[in-house]
Amino acid sequence: MSAPASRTYHSIDILKVVAALLVVAIHARPFVGKTYPLYISLFSRMAVPVFFVVSAFFFFRKKPDTAQLKHYVRRMGWLYAFWFVVEAYFTIDGVFFSHDRSVLESLSHFICGFFLNSTFSGSWFIMALIICIPLVHWLGKRISSWAIFGIGLAVYVPVTLTTNYHAYMPHSVQHATNVAFNVIGLFHNSFMPAIVFCSMGKLIAEYENRIAKCGNLASTAVLLLCMVGAWLEVAGHKARFDDCYFMLIPTAAAIVVWTLRHEVNWRLPYKTLRNFSTITYFSHFIFVWFLTGKGIFSPVATYFVIVVLCVITTLLLLRLSRRFPLLTYAY
Repeated sequence: MSAPASRTYHSIDILKVVAALLVVAIHARPFVGKTYPLYISLFSRMAVPVFFVVSAFFFFRKKPDTAQLKHYVRRMGWLYAFWFVVEAYFTIDGVFFSHDRSVLESLSHFICGFFLNSTFSGSWFIMALIICIPLVHWLGKRISSWAIFGIGLAVYVPVTLTTNYHAYMPHSVQHATNVAFNVIGLFHNSFMPAIVFCSMGKLIAEYENRIAKCGNLASTAVLLLCMVGAWLEVAGHKARFDDCYFMLIPTAAAIVVWTLRHEVNWRLPYKTLRNFSTITYFSHFIFVWFLTGKGIFSPVATYFVIVVLCVITTLLLLRLSRRFPLLTYAY
């Protein structure tokens, strides 16, 4: 049984803003050296999994039917299309001109990226939702949510082993992984690891009432334990790709559960904050392209300049969308 539809989720809105700012940190790289593992490999890598969990939570708590599923996929499709057009220059340059590949190879790379990685920067997140939400919804009519979680876990484990723990794998596995990277791209940025997080969002939606009865102290203790475990895993070795690690699964769940247990009622423009998190996720790549590595500002200053530009972009899009409704597809 789901929680009342009338309840607010202001704390989730704030969580999404924090997650968006952490995503910006991944690409703006304000921290280097010894601080990188703490701020990026640990904290920032939690952001996208949290987005997946939250997106699935809000979708599945409505007990959606086929019509709602189609509406969701259509909305995600328009979001994809909008930012694809906005970032078309960077996409075309990256696919067809920044590499020594033939036109046919570039086109093949582009098509593969559409489904398994990214066309424009960050687009894999939308495609992962377009694939995983219907998949989890379809499976949910046939098997239990825990079984779906098990399937997601079965996919997540080899993805993590061949990326984060690549150096520990046998040479034959390393070679096969390298071939896969060359053929299909970086599969840790695809729908594959997203299955487990979307199934987790569905589970949290189903157990929302039970979560509401949990004590704040218990949720805080679990979150702290998960954070410690995540830090021990991240600090324990050097990963080839740090996007996925095992403690990311319980930690992302603990973050969302803790946030649900700590609802806030501050006087804030929550709808604007929700839109800011989405617009920032996609627009910051453009500012990163223009500002990072140019020596204009220090790395930390560059990060804050990018955030300010994202704020300005959000306010402009929200204002202009009143006159040009097509702009609402940006968020």
